[in-house]
Amino acid sequence: MGGQMHPYLNIGRPLTSLMIGLAVFTSALIGVGGSVNQYALPIFLGFAVAFLFGVAGNAINDYFDYENDKINHPDRPIPSGKLKPRQALNFSMIFFAISFFLSLLLSSIVGYGALLVVVIALASQIAYEKKFKHEKIIGNIIIGTQTALAFIFGGVIVGKTVITGIIAVAVFLSIVGREIVKDIEDVRGDRDRVTLPMRIGVKNAGIIASIFIILAVLISPLPYYPLHQFGREYLFVVSIADILFIGSIPQIFKNARLARRMLKFAMLIAILAFIIGAIFRV
Repeated sequence: MGGQMHPYLNIGRPLTSLMIGLAVFTSALIGVGGSVNQYALPIFLGFAVAFLFGVAGNAINDYFDYENDKINHPDRPIPSGKLKPRQALNFSMIFFAISFFLSLLLSSIVGYGALLVVVIALASQIAYEKKFKHEKIIGNIIIGTQTALAFIFGGVIVGKTVITGIIAVAVFLSIVGREIVKDIEDVRGDRDRVTLPMRIGVKNAGIIASIFIILAVLISPLPYYPLHQFGREYLFVVSIADILFIGSIPQIFKNARLARRMLKFAMLIAILAFIIGAIFRV
């Protein structure tokens, strides 16, 4: 049994899935701050729904990527023969079903907004895998939407959708910007995908990525002013993230790989700013 579990662990990528659960938890914390104990059960259920959804999503991603992975990632469970494609699909369906069942349970506590978010996330996941994975322009938007939905989900769970909605928009903009930068970085190797840099050129794609990043930066102070939800601690830390975001823009046109790394680091600091803002709520 122990030997058989390893490929399932591999295909579910629990650490990546944990990050989705933590995004939901962070968003719930942003919504309620110090009152987090009053929402312990819904937050726990929301975390579980997101984590299990992530495991299912990773598995179905490998199922649909089977042919590409034969060349690019032959060591993954399906191309290496450790799992049959049908086993991966069944594993994914089981985890989607458990996640969906828990979201029904959660909705009975907090209302059906939570279930609606899960249904939208599931529809986006299937649309991405079946149709838009190789249409990377729409794919970028779906990836940004999926990440933003985790933050929206956390807000819905605790009934605080304004502050978490604003943060979700900032997250969406920064993720889409970073995805375009990744496509600029990979433009030489992307033979089978229609990416924005391939459609409109590297320079124009860089300009669009920069616009997304600038919009994310412009939204970031709103929880401090005019909403007065977060204090100066948030403003200080998010300013560091914003400096990195802005600093990455010239690099998009010179060294896309460095720009992508700067954006990833800036996002981590921004999430830290959200957590600090939630802890030191006004």
